Amino acid sequence: MTYRANRSEAEDLAELVDINVAFAGRMACPAKRSEHGKGIADLTATFTVLDHIEKEYRVGLFAQGGSYETTVRFSNSAMQNDAKRDAHGFAMKLHGVPMDSAPVDADGRRVQDFILLDCPTFVMGDLAQYIPFNRAFLDAKLTLRGKLDMALLLLKNPKRILPLLRLALIRANAPLSASYWSTTPYRLGDHVVKYKVFPIKPQHPLPRIRGEDGRRDALRRHLASAPGLFSFGVLIQTNPAKQPIDAPEVDWEENGASFIALAEIYIPQDQPVEAPEDVENALAFSPGHSAREHFPLGAINRARVAIYAAASRTRQQAAQREK
Repeated sequence: MTYRANRSEAEDLAELVDINVAFAGRMACPAKRSEHGKGIADLTATFTVLDHIEKEYRVGLFAQGGSYETTVRFSNSAMQNDAKRDAHGFAMKLHGVPMDSAPVDADGRRVQDFILLDCPTFVMGDLAQYIPFNRAFLDAKLTLRGKLDMALLLLKNPKRILPLLRLALIRANAPLSASYWSTTPYRLGDHVVKYKVFPIKPQHPLPRIRGEDGRRDALRRHLASAPGLFSFGVLIQTNPAKQPIDAPEVDWEENGASFIALAEIYIPQDQPVEAPEDVENALAFSPGHSAREHFPLGAINRARVAIYAAASRTRQQAAQREK
């Protein structure tokens, strides 16, 4: 496509949606996710807001203490083989949250999603630049020509190599012993924040991940001996120049953002560690599944909201055709 100087963000978003919907249609199983396609486990958890939060951070979900039933999904970004280097996802859907602006699920309960990766940064924030990278990245999953095009694109844009490698080449890890970040910013009332989750009681020594289902095996072994427990909180933007909204390749913590704990996540032991196909296909997470008080910020978040909604519709339509 030929890019115009006055190209609008709406046009960029529409093209990104088209790229991702077309990619889903080229997959062998279009009813399954094109991104984070391997679910390691779909688990139940409890998200408990801390009782003692500083007044300025008592906003929305965190206005008062309380516990919420939560669906947790651990995933691989691109790899079906757990032992290979990849980015790894940790998505949460809180059910029955007490916020009038939160979206409503099929059961009529208000929900709040949090979507995180085991990397504090993303590749870039400019949508016009992101379009060719997104297309090449998806094509590289399917064809050798796509892999060559991706390599050529990186050679033409060398400053993107390190952010991409930092994201894509993370060593396989035990899900309950890794830290996770939102990579992109959100509102917390009048504050701009990024989310961070880290384990309170990680496994020691950390297990070596081997085999196609090594991360699932590590998760199963961990829960056989102890529950999962994470601290959830935010990185507060204090210097917009050093902690920018639309440059997710910048690590806020390395640039002075401090962590404020807001909640704990408890993953109980007595549950199956699996990712059933019917559950996987029904689950849909998005930065847009958010109350006004925690609204997603930045161009990449706006792209994710549009792409995830279109991808979910495409999966559901494909699932209906397969019946």
